[in-house]
Amino acid sequence: MCNPRRVRVRATRQLAEAWEQEIRRQVTRSGDAVAEARVREPLESSVGGPTLAALASVLDRTAGWEQDANGVYRHALDGGYIAFDPDSRELEIVARQSGQVSAVGEAVTVVHAEITDVVEGEGVGTYYDDGWGGITAEDAQRAAEEDLRQSLSAQVEARRAEARRATDESRGEEVRAQAERRADSAYAAAAAARTEELRRRAAEALVSVGIEGRNLFHQALAEAYRDAILAYARSRRADNLHYSENGGVLEIEFDLQL
Repeated sequence: MCNPRRVRVRATRQLAEAWEQEIRRQVTRSGDAVAEARVREPLESSVGGPTLAALASVLDRTAGWEQDANGVYRHALDGGYIAFDPDSRELEIVARQSGQVSAVGEAVTVVHAEITDVVEGEGVGTYYDDGWGGITAEDAQRAAEEDLRQSLSAQVEARRAEARRATDESRGEEVRAQAERRADSAYAAAAAARTEELRRRAAEALVSVGIEGRNLFHQALAEAYRDAILAYARSRRADNLHYSENGGVLEIEFDLQL
């Protein structure tokens, strides 16, 4: 096989195009909405001071009760919590509801875009001077021209794509900002509606949360009554001191010399 011969063709193409281009942005906002319903019950008028003083010691040793930095004792419940503040001597029952909120904002604009450029390309065709493979110089010429056509077309498409990307980027931030404002507005409305719904649910749940919370608190309060009475009896040197608990009923007996 003899040496190959190559046919090279070169050409330039003037690119001048204009079009209308749509630029679209979509923004999603999401978060959690929370609502609470609560009731406070003062205990100072219904529970004696010694019992309330003993109550803190009971809560300190009872599982599930935790004291926060402000000195308030809190017990988590299913759907809320119960809290006792030794300073204000108030029992607080809180029903809490939460839910996810999501909103979408979209903005679209159509802009005029254009491109003016010159692309250059080269095509190559190959034949052999001994006629190997039946490929003639004319065949190589046609192959080179086809290669040139494909090269120019590829460059034109690449320039068009780059021009579209540049146009999208140059106006995209403005469109995104508009989409963000719409998303924020839609999210605020959705969050307000969701919070109102959760507030109604929390108010409805407050009854069941209150039953569970009061039961827990009254168990601790019963222990505080017991401790306060026993402490009183011992401080007065009472005789025949006995106490028992059965079925949630506390019995304390002692003899006190007056």
